[in-house]
Amino acid sequence: MNAAATLAQSLPWLPQIRSLDVPAVFAAQDGSEHGLIPWHLIDVLFLAGSTEWKTSPAARRLALEARERGLAVHMGRVNSRRRLHIAQAFGCTSADGTYLAFGPDTNLPRLLAWLNELQTTPTPFRDDT
Repeated sequence: MNAAATLAQSLPWLPQIRSLDVPAVFAAQDGSEHGLIPWHLIDVLFLAGSTEWKTSPAARRLALEARERGLAVHMGRVNSRRRLHIAQAFGCTSADGTYLAFGPDTNLPRLLAWLNELQTTPTPFRDDT
C-alpha cells in the first residue's frame, strides 16, 4: 500500500469522475494521515488499507474530518460485529464485506441483529438523535 502513489494516480481522474456526475471516491490507506487527502476533489472518503490502519486513530480522524466537510465515508472489509461498531463510531455512512457470502443462512440473522443493534446505539452521526 502506497498512499502517495494512490494520490498521484488519483489526482488526474477525480475531476473526470465528477464530470460524469457520479461521486468521486478516494481510497485512504496506511500513510494517508500525512495530509494526502484531496478534500476539494472528492465526495466520498473510502477507508481502505490494512485492518490495523483502517481501525486506527489516524483513520478515525480522517473519517471525522470527512464528515465535518459533509462527505460520505465508506469502510471496506467490515465482516464482524466489532468492525461494524467501529465503522459506526467513525461516522461511516456505508460499509461492505463478504460476511454473508459464507454461511448466509446462519450469518444473515446475525448481521440483521448487528444492524438492529446499531439503530439503537447512540452516535453523533445519526440524523434522529
